[in-house]
Amino acid sequence: MSDMNTANETRFENVACPFCGLCCDDLTLTARGCRVDVVANGCELSRRGFGAPLPPATALARQATIQGDTCTLDEAIAYAADLLRQSRLPLFAGLGTDVNGARALTRMADRIGAILDHMNSDAMATNLAAVQDNGWITTTLTEVRNRVDTLVVFGAGIGSGLPRFYERCFSNVDTLFDNSTANRRLYLIGDEPLPAGVDPSQVVRIPSAPQNLVNVATTLRAILNGNTDRLTPTDGIPMADLQQLADRLRQSVYSVFTWVAGDLDFPHADLTIQTICNLSRDLNKKTRSAALPLGGNNGDHTFAQVCTWQTGYATRVNLATGHPEYDLHRYSAARLLAAKHVDLLLWVSAYAADRLPPAGELPTIVLGRASMQLDRDPKVFIPVATPGIDHEGHIYRCDGVATLPLKKLRSCDLPDVHTVVSRITEML
Repeated sequence: MSDMNTANETRFENVACPFCGLCCDDLTLTARGCRVDVVANGCELSRRGFGAPLPPATALARQATIQGDTCTLDEAIAYAADLLRQSRLPLFAGLGTDVNGARALTRMADRIGAILDHMNSDAMATNLAAVQDNGWITTTLTEVRNRVDTLVVFGAGIGSGLPRFYERCFSNVDTLFDNSTANRRLYLIGDEPLPAGVDPSQVVRIPSAPQNLVNVATTLRAILNGNTDRLTPTDGIPMADLQQLADRLRQSVYSVFTWVAGDLDFPHADLTIQTICNLSRDLNKKTRSAALPLGGNNGDHTFAQVCTWQTGYATRVNLATGHPEYDLHRYSAARLLAAKHVDLLLWVSAYAADRLPPAGELPTIVLGRASMQLDRDPKVFIPVATPGIDHEGHIYRCDGVATLPLKKLRSCDLPDVHTVVSRITEML
């Protein structure tokens, strides 16, 4: 159904949501003036993201400022350009934007020699370390929706970070190949709550502390490979449950292992991910199996895709050396700021008003969603439009294979990130 207009309201169908890595594209929304409401197929994250009020045009949170004093957009852009021109080593962080915004930022970083690090890079780095050391066989959300018969979740964070995952990819009735979904099984290893809308008879729960997930995965792998002679189960690993899961995996036609890297917040979490990925690799000798890394928000996967095709690396790239230099540890924004190795911070957060730049005394330029409340006045603040609400754009899904178009849902006079950054770049 196409978008429809009435005297006071515009109704939008099949809208893509940019507020988590699923990028669900079946939402129905209404726009009345500056107010946008999700009326069908929403979740808590989408309702909060789309429903965040746009401050009145005269509100301070919607004004460009220089050191706390309101100014014109032209003045803010010119001052930001001066700061960047004088900087010896700027850091571009946050980086929550759409494809065009990310392209403009990497272009400007290359122009002046800056370091790039997305606000979600810690979680991204965990997955990157695992795939760099070990490799993995991954699948897509669409494949899971249409083919999976055994879904194994390690850890937690799916229900809270990707609220519609189970609805769209496990409990769906219709599939592309008319496969029945009634016999699917969901194994929750860790402390993921029972998903709403999932038939409890399809769920098997195997409790485990996050730090023990690697032992559970290692034990399961040993059972699958028949290496049980040397097993010495500890930490309350439920051997009978794992044996039952191993039997199920051997009989499965298409099993998938998934996790949310941001939820695996403990030392050496990449080793846990490596072990999980090895499970699918072993199973592929006799059946079909894959891994599905989940997560994402604030355009992290979008930035990773753009940064990869622009520089060869997904994040934490230094463009000040004359060529892209990548180091997950050395170019961490937190580390660079703590060590005072950079002299200017450019922070971009177009989706979330509550993702603020790190506290500190470093001169800072902020391109933030209007209504952002900062703890201290930055050198420059420029309120920017939100992709998918205030302007059209594109965003990558967390499986990295689909780029979703974002719609403009309301009239807004705020500039987008691409426009602001391009204008600054022209002045450098």
